[in-house]
Amino acid sequence: MSIFDTMEKRHHVVKYKPEPVPDRLMKDLLYKAWKISPSKNNFMPYNVHVLGPDKANEKVLVWNKSVNNHVSMEDGAVRDGYNTKVQGFVNPYYEHVKYNSYLLVFSSRVCDEPNAYYKRQIETGHFAEQLYPEWVERIVDTAATEVGMFISNMSMYCLEENIDVSYTSCFPRDIEKWKDIPYVEHRPLLFMSLGYAKKYRYEDLIERNEIQDDIKPDIDKVIKWI
Repeated sequence: MSIFDTMEKRHHVVKYKPEPVPDRLMKDLLYKAWKISPSKNNFMPYNVHVLGPDKANEKVLVWNKSVNNHVSMEDGAVRDGYNTKVQGFVNPYYEHVKYNSYLLVFSSRVCDEPNAYYKRQIETGHFAEQLYPEWVERIVDTAATEVGMFISNMSMYCLEENIDVSYTSCFPRDIEKWKDIPYVEHRPLLFMSLGYAKKYRYEDLIERNEIQDDIKPDIDKVIKWI
């Protein structure tokens, strides 16, 4: 199967089966994604926090971040005049964050030490911004881009093993709102859930006769040839 065919298998998961992804397989997938993901100066300025099958309570805390942020965004949109009303219900498509085999929570990190090569470069005047807490927000675009590449690689390896994956970027960016989740010390970047799907979002849309309306923009609106 080609890489395109493998990646095209991915769909957003509404519900996962209770069957867990084997621990040994999960460690192998994470190793492969870590191994091939590029990073500026080989710093990898992010953490991948792995919440396994035994971390149900911790997953609920993360899910609450998505739900509360959704409510806050809708309330703010009404307050600021973007919308006239709120939906007023919990988005069911966040359920994958709470119920899954594994949940990966990505967040920025301050790198503690450069490798030997960049130690020498720093001695000659190179500035390694990844080493300083005050630069976390200023390089969040770099960290987020690198996380995107890690997740893309991780997704590919998961799909090769018929493991489904889903993502969520709905959560508060303000680290002050993460005090109840102490392992997230710096800017949160993305959530990724893994497991074996019981139901996909597109199947839900088919049942509601809405699948034909939920489409991407035309390619010409996204890709611009100069």
